[in-house]
Amino acid sequence: MVCGVPDRPAGCEDRDVVDAVKDVSSLVDVAPRERFARVCALTGAGISVAAGLGTFRGPDGLWTIAPEVERAMHAHLLPANVDALWSVWGGMWEIAAGAGPTPAHRALAATGASVITQNIDGLHQAAGSADVVELHGSAGRARCLDDDFCGWTGQAHEVRQGDLPGCARCTEPARPAVVLFGEMLDPEALGEARRLVSSCDLFLAVGTSGRVAPASWLAPTARAAGAYCVNIDLHPDGPADPAFHARVVGDAQDVLTEWASLPSP
Repeated sequence: MVCGVPDRPAGCEDRDVVDAVKDVSSLVDVAPRERFARVCALTGAGISVAAGLGTFRGPDGLWTIAPEVERAMHAHLLPANVDALWSVWGGMWEIAAGAGPTPAHRALAATGASVITQNIDGLHQAAGSADVVELHGSAGRARCLDDDFCGWTGQAHEVRQGDLPGCARCTEPARPAVVLFGEMLDPEALGEARRLVSSCDLFLAVGTSGRVAPASWLAPTARAAGAYCVNIDLHPDGPADPAFHARVVGDAQDVLTEWASLPSP
């Protein structure tokens, strides 16, 4: 367990015994909508690229091209790094708010899918998704730096004092309500994520490699509970994760829009 994130569920450790993953070009071919009534989607940075937001990992990711930014995102640097946090996360929130949800966000909302997201941009809620778990928090929310004695959280735009948001309850500065390196994930969010993947009949991973915890145990948990698991990946960089039944090689904007247009159960 790392930073409060559990390892893969029992029974999923021996990856060699899992059937080979099928590579396909259409979600429609392997997961017709009428067959699935309880859809859960795990989303990562890739789903928001079409809104003008970049990814974090990989050769073109923010952490690769600007390692100094990644170094500033560590909890042990608080409060000295508050300006940098708002510059990065606040900037991303403003880009997302200006661009609005992508077709893939809207497609998931239209199907009524539950969403577990690693993103902090609020685009799933903007698209109309009602059931959203934000594993890494939200850049649209602020929280007081004094967690021990105050604990305030609220909307960032409602408490802006000058260039930076401040706590609405005390005189301390506020920070973005996102999970920084070295911080624990919210146990309530993790518990809700586990509940969703354990009760769905179709699990989709969109715009994420799914290799970093907690994403790394969501697909195995869903599969162990009987769900059909599909990874939608525009640029596969290696063998498919054998926790999935199929991998759709294509742009999620097109793949999900086509799939959402089909009749529902």
